[in-house]
Amino acid sequence: MKNYKGAVFFDFDGTLVDEKADLFKPTEATKRSIELLKQNGYMTCLATGRARCYVPKLDFDFDCYVTSNGACAVVDGEFVIDDKIATADLLELKDYFEANGYGFVTENDEKCYFGPRHNEGFIRMMNNFNLDMSCFFEFPSDPRTVSANKLMFTYEGEENYKKLLERFGDKYNITRHRSNPSGDLVKKYITKAFGIKAVIEAYDLDLCDTYAFGDGENDFDMLSAVGNPVIMERHAKRLESLGAYVTASVVNEGVTQGLEHFGLI
Repeated sequence: MKNYKGAVFFDFDGTLVDEKADLFKPTEATKRSIELLKQNGYMTCLATGRARCYVPKLDFDFDCYVTSNGACAVVDGEFVIDDKIATADLLELKDYFEANGYGFVTENDEKCYFGPRHNEGFIRMMNNFNLDMSCFFEFPSDPRTVSANKLMFTYEGEENYKKLLERFGDKYNITRHRSNPSGDLVKKYITKAFGIKAVIEAYDLDLCDTYAFGDGENDFDMLSAVGNPVIMERHAKRLESLGAYVTASVVNEGVTQGLEHFGLI
């Protein structure tokens, strides 16, 4: 197991990239900064709600991938966490979604399967983020062959989102996407923080040597899990209660500015 000075966790959407600014991959300055961070002995980590299989192909690799909202974590090619939804629970969710008109996608590190409803909304959402569809397939005839770290769902109308929370909110952690009528569903205890804490513990890292960059409300737990949180200039209001360092926006090289602020590069 490799020894690291510490670890830096980066959210993807709104932190490394900004789809609203048509910036779908990290800037050249961000890539150079992350490579320099590696050279300085720090574990570089992507922490994202996306499954690993549809994280955009980049010109560099991270040492660590915390994906599917924390249900999966891989460091140097080895799994630290691979937390799957039980088959019986997955079938219950599938039946509910299909009976009540929701679209859904099951996700794991290698493959995603989409259900028969709302395909047009799902494709529109994927196009909005300029995502590769090559790892997405139609749901198989035998659902017992499917394994999932996370489900992504689409819905029509606020009332349907509320019904999903009422039916499954006690059992699952259900979060809504910012700009689409869609959301994520994982086990109740699963968050990005869950995956990050597992990595920190597995590599016996001192909390004061851990950092995280984020921008969204769903990054609150992740930022709270490290010793040094950094929030992007454009961020959810809830994050302000953390008293974190505020760096520049994505287009103004906020990642590089933040790393330089803490003397990591």
